[in-house]
Amino acid sequence: MNWSWRRWEHLYGRFTYRGLPVHGFASTPKGDPLDSFGRNLFVDTLNSAYGPGWRRENSFLMHKGTGVFCYSINPHAPHPAGNGERYRATIKGPGVTPLVMWEGVSPGPYDHAADREHNRAIAALGDRLCKPN
Repeated sequence: MNWSWRRWEHLYGRFTYRGLPVHGFASTPKGDPLDSFGRNLFVDTLNSAYGPGWRRENSFLMHKGTGVFCYSINPHAPHPAGNGERYRATIKGPGVTPLVMWEGVSPGPYDHAADREHNRAIAALGDRLCKPN
């Protein structure tokens, strides 16, 4: 977790299987993968503007070729920013493949030094769609 544009809480990372990136080639307008390779990453927020408990923020595919993802928790009309106390990212596999899950705390107020470190980590992912701010 870090911040995007010093304002929005931001989740980023890479999803791989046996060292190879996992991504989708295409999805429906609702975000459902249209191929057997695609895996949605579901982002949930705890005790946010959406209400108490865990609430779904969004879901999306990792980027083709890299398995990288980046997502800002900002307002999406008509919804407010879903900033919460904690965040959870879940990826469901096919068939009996287990869930892959990450959970972490909100990064809190903007911290310039910490953001520089995260920006270096984002740049090191080597994905043209996820850019440090």
